[in-house]
Amino acid sequence: MTETLSGVAALALTGFFIAFGLLMVFMVLVQPIWCIVDCAIDDRRGTAGKVVWIIILILLYGMANWFYGAFAASGNALRRLTRLAWVFTIILVVVFAALFFTHAEFRRGIEREWHQRPEFVVMPGVEFNSDVVRSGVAA
Repeated sequence: MTETLSGVAALALTGFFIAFGLLMVFMVLVQPIWCIVDCAIDDRRGTAGKVVWIIILILLYGMANWFYGAFAASGNALRRLTRLAWVFTIILVVVFAALFFTHAEFRRGIEREWHQRPEFVVMPGVEFNSDVVRSGVAA
C-alpha cells in the first residue's frame, strides 16, 4: 500500500528539510569559524583560556563547536543559532526513530539500503571486501 502526503503535509515536510539543511550547512561551514572568532575576541577569557579553547575547537571540529556554541559562546546570536540546530537535530532523530519503529515499509527501505550498500558501514578493525559481500560468502 502506498501512502501519499497531502499538499499541506508535503509543504510542511519540505519546509522542515530545507530549514534543517540550512542549519546543518550553518553548523558545518559557518559555525566553526564563528566559534573560533567568538573565542578569540571574547574579553572575559584570558590568553591561556583562549588558546586552549581554540585548540579544542580545531582538533575536535564537529563536537567541540556544538558544545562551545551552545554553552560557552559569548555572543547571543551564536548561542541561539547553535541551540536551534540542536533542537532541529533532536527533532529529526525522534521523527526518524518514530518512522522506523512505526512504519514497516520505511524500515524495510532502510534495511534494503543497508544490505545493498555495505561499504557505508564503518567498523574499526574490519577490512571491507566488496567481492565477498556481493557473492554472499562470509570471509
